[in-house]
Amino acid sequence: MATTSDEQPTSPQTNRDGVAVFGRHVIALIDFLGQASELEKWDSAPGTAAQMTAWRLAAQNSLGRVLMWREEFGKRFTQFRAEIDRLAEQSSNGQPLEVRRKFDQYRKTPLDTAHFSDSLIFYSPLQNEHGYWQVTNVASMVATCGMLMLAALATKVAFRGAIEVGMLGRFPTGDPYGPALSKAHHLEAKVADYPRIIVGPDLLSYLDATIRNPDTDGPAQVNRDVAAICREFIAQDTDGCWIVDYLSEKLAGSTAGSALRHQVLSEARAFVQAEIERFTKEGNDKLAKRYERLLAYFRSRGIT
Repeated sequence: MATTSDEQPTSPQTNRDGVAVFGRHVIALIDFLGQASELEKWDSAPGTAAQMTAWRLAAQNSLGRVLMWREEFGKRFTQFRAEIDRLAEQSSNGQPLEVRRKFDQYRKTPLDTAHFSDSLIFYSPLQNEHGYWQVTNVASMVATCGMLMLAALATKVAFRGAIEVGMLGRFPTGDPYGPALSKAHHLEAKVADYPRIIVGPDLLSYLDATIRNPDTDGPAQVNRDVAAICREFIAQDTDGCWIVDYLSEKLAGSTAGSALRHQVLSEARAFVQAEIERFTKEGNDKLAKRYERLLAYFRSRGIT
């Protein structure tokens, strides 16, 4: 995959009416689990002060939770993206003005968000307005989903997710639609099964093509380096599916041995164990087995 390509449009494509922008995107779909019971708690208008208190709490635990995690995703995505931008900036130091301008153009990539019910959708174009193919947004998407998964489990929140690349239409209303969304939804709903983040085959192919890209310009080298780093964030699960390996030290980075990370890991594992016990007590073997698979993943990474 070249940094720029004559075989692909060098800018996002807009339909004749200017209604939508079409192009290849990376997209993440996150579906929060166990929200149905919270939604039921505020399905009627409160009539008393006590009912109002309960209504507000239920709304906070459902809608408020979704909105809070959407904001948190944006913050962490921006932070990780900034770290990669610093790598690009270092590569351009001391270079002629034209080269530095090229790096500045290369780094421009938007992040769009949408949500439906208890699902969050994040998407970003692979080719930016200046015609540069991106991988920093892909790596940022993978890393952010992984960081959020661990943080969520530590705060007793579980979700399933999927990340994939493909064609997508971006509408002025903020609604994404296209094959990329369909593929991500299929992976989350039909493949993930238990709380984990599935990485789609087309995303893996995009990373591998980027690593093999022979271009010699600066942005291409940054893309190769970032794609190689991102590949280390991804591992194969016991069933053959590729997942975001959020418990790995590769993704943890410099915090791998910190006391804070140890506490987060401990709290996340305790929540998983508690869910197994809760669903077993309720006689819900289906959900108990799903969390047993999640616990097996923790154990495979030495977290006992």
